[in-house]
Amino acid sequence: MIKLIASDMDGTLLNDKMAVSDRNIQAIKNAQKEGIEFIIATGRSLDEAKPFLKNRVHPGYITLNGAEVYDENENLISSNPISKSSKQKVIDYLRKHQIYFEVVTNKGIFSDNKDMRITSLAQLLVKLNPSTTYEQALEDTMERIKLTPMTFIENYDKIFNDPSYQIMKILAFSDKEHEVLKPLRLDIEKNISDVVVTSSSSNNIEINSTDAQKGIALLQYAKDKNIDQTETMAIGDNLNDESMIRDAGIGVAMKNAIPVIADLAEIQTDNNVNDGVAQIVEKVIEKVQKQEK
Repeated sequence: MIKLIASDMDGTLLNDKMAVSDRNIQAIKNAQKEGIEFIIATGRSLDEAKPFLKNRVHPGYITLNGAEVYDENENLISSNPISKSSKQKVIDYLRKHQIYFEVVTNKGIFSDNKDMRITSLAQLLVKLNPSTTYEQALEDTMERIKLTPMTFIENYDKIFNDPSYQIMKILAFSDKEHEVLKPLRLDIEKNISDVVVTSSSSNNIEINSTDAQKGIALLQYAKDKNIDQTETMAIGDNLNDESMIRDAGIGVAMKNAIPVIADLAEIQTDNNVNDGVAQIVEKVIEKVQKQEK
């Protein structure tokens, strides 16, 4: 019997309007009423993820791909930053390739180029939701920028040289997936042993400590709740969901998932536009209720 469900956000819990639908919210509430733990597992920070739920539900959070984990009361229960030596190596690679990147720290999110931030996010929205035009994505991005807790600075040197800043995640963007991002990913993975490179869209790569993975965080969260691995379910659509789809008792791929996730998962649910998360959660609840009778 499933006792813990983990769900990704972008391309999974969030629909094409970058919102959590009423049906998804109600499904989470119903699961919690049945005693089923629900946790958000996202590449976003806590401050980025929370506003989407609008205080309608209060789950636990695996954030920044597992770099930080919070319980349902938003207490930080684990933290896994990138090591100082690896941080510098990653930055050197990104600067060498002249790639725009953002830095997520224990003191907030930073960007050194607002125009690139807007362009990259608009491209991300289009990649995640192909039916959305770039113009609409750009309009949505301009609104999101106002709500995103990000600090724009001239350069990152002050942060990188201040030991009080821990680098939790580095997020790099490029619209040239095969020419730029794929070779860069292989280069980093080959030469830096204690980082993991994933992705939430074809126009980005996300760099974390090897200890900061959704799968690792999910199983540890389950262990802390005395929940067995076989009693966990993970739902996702992209590469940064791979570890939890693989490690969970049941891995669920969205209909809009990339092929590697679809092939890895045991079962598939509907896409993010048609409330695929709610549909699979409702099936879990139905099974639980039948077993209780």
